[in-house]
Amino acid sequence: MSGFFRWRWLACVLACGLLSVRNVEAKMVMGIADGQDYQLVTTFCFTFPPPGAPGAPGVPAPNGHIHSQTIVSSNGHKFLVLNVSDLQRGLSCEELVKRAKVIEPLSEKTREVIAYDLTLNVEPSMNRQNIAAVIARCGQPVNAEYIVEFTNPGGSWEEHFACSDQGLLQIYLWFAVGAGVLGAFAATAQRVLHRRQAHNDVSALFFAGTAFFVARIWLFTVHLLVYSQNGMGLGMLLFVAQYLDFLSNTMGMLVLMAMVHGVYVTRPCVPPGSGERQVLMQVVGAFTATYLLSTLMCGFKVDALLSPFGVLRGAASWPYLIARAWTGVFCFNRGIKLAATDEAQQKKPYILRFSILALGWLVIIPVIVLCAGEDSWNEAALVMDLANFLMFGIVLHDFWPSRFGTLFSCMKPTERMHPYSEFGLSD
Repeated sequence: MSGFFRWRWLACVLACGLLSVRNVEAKMVMGIADGQDYQLVTTFCFTFPPPGAPGAPGVPAPNGHIHSQTIVSSNGHKFLVLNVSDLQRGLSCEELVKRAKVIEPLSEKTREVIAYDLTLNVEPSMNRQNIAAVIARCGQPVNAEYIVEFTNPGGSWEEHFACSDQGLLQIYLWFAVGAGVLGAFAATAQRVLHRRQAHNDVSALFFAGTAFFVARIWLFTVHLLVYSQNGMGLGMLLFVAQYLDFLSNTMGMLVLMAMVHGVYVTRPCVPPGSGERQVLMQVVGAFTATYLLSTLMCGFKVDALLSPFGVLRGAASWPYLIARAWTGVFCFNRGIKLAATDEAQQKKPYILRFSILALGWLVIIPVIVLCAGEDSWNEAALVMDLANFLMFGIVLHDFWPSRFGTLFSCMKPTERMHPYSEFGLSD
């Protein structure tokens, strides 16, 4: 794992990233429209540079372009460009056709399969307006295959990204640096604890979760860099990043859950078969199952937001968001109860800190997802990953080798600690 965190690899990745944001291309989506009488292809928001340049104020701003390649095998299809607001109102197919800014018929009198290649100019008057590309066949189910490409004439950081996506690449290039710093410190602490043979189950979970978090940040940054080149990114890489988010969050939750229960802090373990352990397992099971389901749904979502999180802004993620918030409240209540007991008085500051940390980290993500809109997703992603950095950083501070022994002072017997226990010589 130490090789993964070496600074030379970080420098290479960032250097390649800064070079690759030049010559940015356009957003590209492909798929099959099949079923209803109209189907959304995708949405996009164009940005245009101001008209003219400092030395040539009369030069007009360049146009954007929508390039559509469509294959249809039946009559009556139309390619529409309209405002996203019209689509969100749930209007009928006929109403959408009436309100469309552009209508391109995809019809032929023959019964042969026909391929269409359309290039539409987008004028600067559409600057920062959310538009939708739709394939419609009013009164009949659509049946078409498409590849649609949006060319944004904005600056080198905006040419590819829609309005709601702009800024993500810059943010995650900085996050990649932060992840490298966090990973370097975590690798140092892990090596020292390993050399001292001081690791326990909780610390092992934490350092594994930190490694997954760092890997997720880097993989998503690479996905954004590739996305800026080909308009599609690497779908499998994005799913791996989202799955690593599931792993790192689940491990982080387990670490905080163990801390607020005093595992290795005030007692060796939660008593097996107790009611406390059963409730704990139910909470952990609900969190893990709902988050895994949400992550898998993200993997099957086509043309979703550029997001490294295994969370959708929709009903598929509601069970997970509820379970996560419930887990945060549960951890806080359990920590407060433990801190009030006599045996936990010496470790009370630690338990209270982990209780507040668990509540804040586990609850803030559902609040952000539920409150964030599509246009504010950049800010939401920034706050969500800052919360992740803060959580891993605070726990790393308390797990640092110089403080590790003070925190974990109630270890259960092991073969290393009691190598002659089979002879009854451990006492």
